[in-house]
Amino acid sequence: MRNFLLLAVAILSSLTASTTIVQAAPRDKEAATAIGTATAKQRRAVLANVKTWGYQLRFIEPADVAASPYDLVVIDHAISANRRFLREFTPDEVAAMKIRPDGSRRLLLAYLSIGEAERYRFYWNQDWYLAPTRPAWLGQVNPRWDGNFPVKFWDPEWQRLIFGTPDAYVDRIVAQGFDGIYLDRADVYAELIEDNPDGKRDMAAFIVALSGHARRSNPGFVVVMQNAEELVANKTLRATLDGIAKEDLFYGVEHVEKANPPEMVAGSLADLRLAKKSGLAVWAVEYLSDPQLARDAELRMAREGFVFLLTERSLGTLGSVLPGPQPVR
Repeated sequence: MRNFLLLAVAILSSLTASTTIVQAAPRDKEAATAIGTATAKQRRAVLANVKTWGYQLRFIEPADVAASPYDLVVIDHAISANRRFLREFTPDEVAAMKIRPDGSRRLLLAYLSIGEAERYRFYWNQDWYLAPTRPAWLGQVNPRWDGNFPVKFWDPEWQRLIFGTPDAYVDRIVAQGFDGIYLDRADVYAELIEDNPDGKRDMAAFIVALSGHARRSNPGFVVVMQNAEELVANKTLRATLDGIAKEDLFYGVEHVEKANPPEMVAGSLADLRLAKKSGLAVWAVEYLSDPQLARDAELRMAREGFVFLLTERSLGTLGSVLPGPQPVR
């Protein structure tokens, strides 16, 4: 494990250092393509060695993250309280959370919802609640998550909030020093299919565009998508992503602890197997308190070679490192 972490440090450092090479010779398309391919392989090689991961979006304490044993941790890029944005983690705090107690390196990814606007984000404008100043791309509140609003993600105004300027979401995360991003709510396209029949294609294009933008600053920037696993059928997106994570694969899709419909599980597994066969890391998280269900999920994840996390749905802790079988590689 320590060898993996040392490898991760070396690879990530070399990728960051290679940024000037990519920018210095933009007309040499063959050389640029070769560099891009090499960095994609290197990013995936690092993720292939991640055997444990943590996932926390609330009550984040940098010291607790630093003290945790995980190979990779997903956290929010900022601190919020009472559904209000307070401040971003500083680059020094981010750097400290990337170091484990024994001095070895872990990967640190920042959570980012690209399919919903959240009122506790730096970009939120209170005037958006008022009809005359409400953006055309902002939908109605998500009844399951107070303060979250589905968005017409294909709208250029929304996409400018996400990437492309120093004050945009992705750009701020890159500047903080995170190793990559963990993209949520890519599946919102399915809820807006009447507004945009080409939503599936447009979501894939959105992710490809924001990933390319981030990697112009840091070719080693890792991009992981949560859910929306059917999108990996898109070859360009599949080549862009480094990993995919799935919530509620076997249990709890309706937020109760019971088995998901077999046809739903089969469809998700087919997409996740395609992702894995294509070289993407595949992780899965189940929100279970029943130890028998948790053990069943763990064994089934191991058979598939998916890296498993057991945690609680509110994501107020990093989750559990489970004993037992490791994913088959």
